[in-house]
Amino acid sequence: MRFPTARASHRPSPPLRRLKFRVIERRSLPLSAVLLFLSLSVSSVYAASSADANANRIVAVVNNEVITQAELNRALVPAYLQLQATLGPEELAEKMDGLRKEILEQIIDEKLLLQEANNPRPVEVGKGRVGTPPVITVSDAEVEEVLQETRSRFPNPEAFEEALSQQGLTLEDLKTRFREQAAMQKLVGREIRSRVSLSPAEITSYYESHRDEFVTRPAVQVATILIRPQNDADAPRAASQAQDLRRQLTQGADFYELAQKYSDGFNAKMGGRIGVIEKGKSLKEIDDALFKLKAGDISPVIKTPAGFQFFRVESVQPAKQSTLEEAKAEIKYRLLSQKSAQRYREWIAKLRSESYITIK
Repeated sequence: MRFPTARASHRPSPPLRRLKFRVIERRSLPLSAVLLFLSLSVSSVYAASSADANANRIVAVVNNEVITQAELNRALVPAYLQLQATLGPEELAEKMDGLRKEILEQIIDEKLLLQEANNPRPVEVGKGRVGTPPVITVSDAEVEEVLQETRSRFPNPEAFEEALSQQGLTLEDLKTRFREQAAMQKLVGREIRSRVSLSPAEITSYYESHRDEFVTRPAVQVATILIRPQNDADAPRAASQAQDLRRQLTQGADFYELAQKYSDGFNAKMGGRIGVIEKGKSLKEIDDALFKLKAGDISPVIKTPAGFQFFRVESVQPAKQSTLEEAKAEIKYRLLSQKSAQRYREWIAKLRSESYITIK
């Protein structure tokens, strides 16, 4: 499964419904994958072999359903397209052999999810009481909404139809895939996301044991003047001009006026203002110069890949420990992601243990 990784940035938590499970993303094709799958023609063994004599060979059985070689080949196409551009023939073949096993396992999981969505098994709902969850349904309107969004990403209806034709897909095939994806997402929402919760004590405990992850970096708000040499021979002239402009500032010239008049930077019209730079996010020579300065100071002239430049520090933002309240959204995101991943692994393992699965 692929879940969002924990991040230390302090941003509002995405809604839990946006968590994705790779078992759903791969074969049932989210919009981005559909666009890739539809927009490129495939002349590979994985596409072509779906029409050969082995296409109907059974590669796995999941309860009362079979997975054929053709179905597995079609599922491998997006991965093949992505790898084909960067790997040689031998590396590509080796990588695809490994992916074949991985993607077959994902198809098996999807079969189980769709079977559970269409024919849910009874579950214990209380002491001595057993109930059967409702069948997952996806309306035509929901499918049509996703279909229209997909169509809108093509330049015109003809391009969309041509892409379908290139891949041997009909409009009904695409609708079926969208319907399956929506059903699996609803099932995961019911069985996983709706059953994951956090207590205030868990959030507090996580914060206390990970306080160092919620410290903002030191930062400075700066403006810069850049003098870009035309070529290597022009470097002495550019360095000299930068030094002269800095000297004018020490004699009382206005930084922003000089930037507007002489700077070759993209931000010259804004008086050289470039906003906030966090420590550790720039070139070492820039970091070393900036984080020794106070507000109002001018850095030495620094040679960078862009040319010769110097900075004016407008304000200094010291490192700051985020409070529990400030970190709460990020902590919720991390913990809910972890709990959802764990619950999903346990749930899909249970479905597998209660099912008949064989790989040929």
